[in-house]
Amino acid sequence: MPLFFPSELRLDLKKEPEVEISGKKVLTFALAGNPNSGKTSLFNAITGAHQHVGNWGGVTVEMKEGSSVVDGREFNIVDLPGTYSLSAFSLEEKVARDYIIKESPDAVINVIDATNLERNLYLTVQLLEMGIRPVLAFNMWDEVRKKGLQIDLEQLSKLLDLPIVTTVGKSGTNCRKLLVEAAKMVDEKRTVYRKSCGDLPSEILSAIEKISLHKALHSVNKPQGWLALKLLENDRGVVEEVRGFDRDGSLMKSVAESVLRVKSVLGEDPEGLIAESRYGFVAGALRETLKKPPRNRIEMSDQIDRVLTHPVWAFPVFFFFMWLLFQLTFVLGDYPKKLIELLVEYSGHTVAALMPDSLFRSLIIEGVIGGVGGVIVFLPNILILFFGIAVMEDTGYMARAAFITDKIMHKVGLHGKSFIPMIMGMGCSVPAIMAARTLESENDRRKTILLSPLISCSARLPVYVLFAGALFPGFAGNVIFLFQFVFGTLAFFIMAFIFSKTIFKGEDQPFVMELPPYRLPTLKSVMIHMWQRAEHFLRKMGGVVLVFSIIIWALGKFPQDKEVQNRYETLINSVKSSSELTEQQKNQQVSELEDAMNTELIRKSYIGQMGNAIVPVFKPLGFEWREAVSLLTGFVAKEVVVSSMSVLYGSNENGVVDDDKFNSQIAAHFTPLKGFSFMLFVLLYTPCIVALITVIRELHSVKWSIFSVVYQIALAWIVAFGVYQGGRMIGLE
Repeated sequence: MPLFFPSELRLDLKKEPEVEISGKKVLTFALAGNPNSGKTSLFNAITGAHQHVGNWGGVTVEMKEGSSVVDGREFNIVDLPGTYSLSAFSLEEKVARDYIIKESPDAVINVIDATNLERNLYLTVQLLEMGIRPVLAFNMWDEVRKKGLQIDLEQLSKLLDLPIVTTVGKSGTNCRKLLVEAAKMVDEKRTVYRKSCGDLPSEILSAIEKISLHKALHSVNKPQGWLALKLLENDRGVVEEVRGFDRDGSLMKSVAESVLRVKSVLGEDPEGLIAESRYGFVAGALRETLKKPPRNRIEMSDQIDRVLTHPVWAFPVFFFFMWLLFQLTFVLGDYPKKLIELLVEYSGHTVAALMPDSLFRSLIIEGVIGGVGGVIVFLPNILILFFGIAVMEDTGYMARAAFITDKIMHKVGLHGKSFIPMIMGMGCSVPAIMAARTLESENDRRKTILLSPLISCSARLPVYVLFAGALFPGFAGNVIFLFQFVFGTLAFFIMAFIFSKTIFKGEDQPFVMELPPYRLPTLKSVMIHMWQRAEHFLRKMGGVVLVFSIIIWALGKFPQDKEVQNRYETLINSVKSSSELTEQQKNQQVSELEDAMNTELIRKSYIGQMGNAIVPVFKPLGFEWREAVSLLTGFVAKEVVVSSMSVLYGSNENGVVDDDKFNSQIAAHFTPLKGFSFMLFVLLYTPCIVALITVIRELHSVKWSIFSVVYQIALAWIVAFGVYQGGRMIGLE
């Protein structure tokens, strides 16, 4: 008996009106596929840089959208979240399924790892049940050849009645052919699947027929037969949707009776029998079309995993890779960083030479160039960090890192999936917090949201690079590694353990983690992933950092104390006109007097008054009013900590940003112990206002949102206090 009824399970897709651009039809294709099927690489190859990230349906699982043009025809490509099925047990599954049903793309391209057809074609069968006729992209075809697999594509295409295109996502092979094949299907109006697939016991088929006739299903804008099938599978999404139309409960009662009847006759739940039928259909199709070579050797991935996932060696290797990444971040990034410093300084000198002395010139040089330039110089370091993370992800090593830390996650009371937000947090806290929505347990989700901000995001990296270079020049790379990776990770695990023993007691849930095969990443794919992350940093430079640099400049300029200015100008003129001093002595004394004047003017300004008002809170940590102001503005964004210090510390007598002087000022005002304490505070307190808003939105609780802010600030203060005062007690300062 067929698993799929064309008359009942067919999904009639409601097409939107055709969009005409210069006489050319714009088609929308959705990419659906398993995680690790190379779907994202294929999407990048098709769309290149013409893509953006968005959220659909009011959820926070991201889907990318891009465009491509082939033979003058334009295509919109939507990259759905990677999912193993369309049963809506996870948020990714629900988003992918809802998009296909509600948005009605012109065609679905099912991206399949051709080296693992048994697992990947399970999703294909579920698309067929929905009445979707996908174009099958047999991806990683180069690896199929390497493994010696023989696939009769022509015969398999006939059995499934679906077009098959072999692709290699990392190199872009056959991307054009794939789009042409999908467009051809749309043009021939063959996007609805009408063929039966698979066999089910007659008891289940009878139950489907009975349930599909219930009047409540006619109110749902989906095919009745497919809804009946999903109800028998106990699909939570369909159950919740249908329950609203089942006013007297008769439908759910009928479903429960049908499930009991199937179990009494066949001794098994319908859900298991339906899954077996799908796998049976796939196995039958592959039995006639797939030939595997005898397994006479251990594959390279398995050989590498003997070391990289070894119970003993895995952790030293992982820490070595991370240490190497941050060494390269500082050492290699230092060369382009110095070039950008010269360009920023040259820009300041150019403006100073072209514009007359005025408040507006001061605003441009100190507020705009000084504030934004003080942060933009760290772009090379951030790009190298993102490049390294992208390489780890694309090679498949990041999945191994998640695998080897899974046991530790369970020991501190975390779900294995919590590692994913933790790693994402190295880029930005916001997507890390949002990624916690994929966790099924409310306790795990809430705990991960509270812990994710402790992982050091890329916005904190400029602070570490600045202080490490100024205070620990011989060990800068190691110091950056400690703060950007080690200390944040330790804080994450320690607080997770404390939470699991106090406010979040309960057992964690098991998590099955897939290890994809190792792959050689392409430069194009890595560069796209790197740019997607770096773009967020650059947007901050033109937005929040620029705005708050100007605000900080204004607060530091007003009110202007003419008495102080006149007093110091008299002293400076006296030094310049002195006949007893050499020219070098004059320059040195003038520079010292100008520094003293600027310090006194800023201390009496609005920002100085603010700093002096809050400095008692930070005094036990060794911080003065400028550090207090920088930390206060850091609530907006951690990059603003550096831009604030750049405005407060980094200008010469013409107001031009001088990065050498900036570093020397940091070294003059901070001891190594004080700088260490300052970096710890930056690491542990609230990342930024956007992250805080995301936490509030995701927790849906005023109480937990307040707790999130309070515990992070308290933790930062306590740790910084303990390190600073403890260091002083043992004579480190």
